[in-house]
Amino acid sequence: MDELDILKKDWQKKEKELPKLSYEDIYAMLWKKSSSSIKWIFYISLLELSFGVLLSIFYHPSFEKDLELPPTLNYLTYASILVIIYFIYRFYKNYKRVSTTASVKGLLESIIKARRTVRHYIVFNLTFAGIIAIISIIYLFVQQNGGWEKFVSGAETKDYLVIFVVSIIATAIIIGFFLGIYYLLYGILMRRLKRNYRELKKIEL
Repeated sequence: MDELDILKKDWQKKEKELPKLSYEDIYAMLWKKSSSSIKWIFYISLLELSFGVLLSIFYHPSFEKDLELPPTLNYLTYASILVIIYFIYRFYKNYKRVSTTASVKGLLESIIKARRTVRHYIVFNLTFAGIIAIISIIYLFVQQNGGWEKFVSGAETKDYLVIFVVSIIATAIIIGFFLGIYYLLYGILMRRLKRNYRELKKIEL
């Protein structure tokens, strides 16, 4: 008997000792993992909102005497809080949907909706951060140069070019920072959901 036959027999013995997982067992494991990931997405979004609210209560740029920002930013901030609350509601609904799903097809659809909601949430936050950054940078730059009327009356092409370049670079840095945070917070959970989705597709076939 050669070494290959010995290895085959040894593997067959070990294979008999391994636990056999049924269709229901695999589905239950994937359901539990998916439900846990979506639950953590919901918790993280709640912590994110709480942090933003506490930050605005205890510190806001408008508290600084030498730092004056346009009222538009306050209105945008209030509007963003309402949108974030809406997304948190969506995350909760996604979690409840997964928790009550009893079929592979239903779980697949729930995972797709959960991942789509997270993507929309991230896009919204990054877009909002970019808009806030551009408005703030331009406004502060103009204020430091004596106000809008004085700036426009004495500004040259290079001045507009400087403010444009600075705004773009600063906004890119800010968006990159938030993108890195979201990659750490939501990226791992999104990859888990994607992996679960692939495994569910296999057992569905």
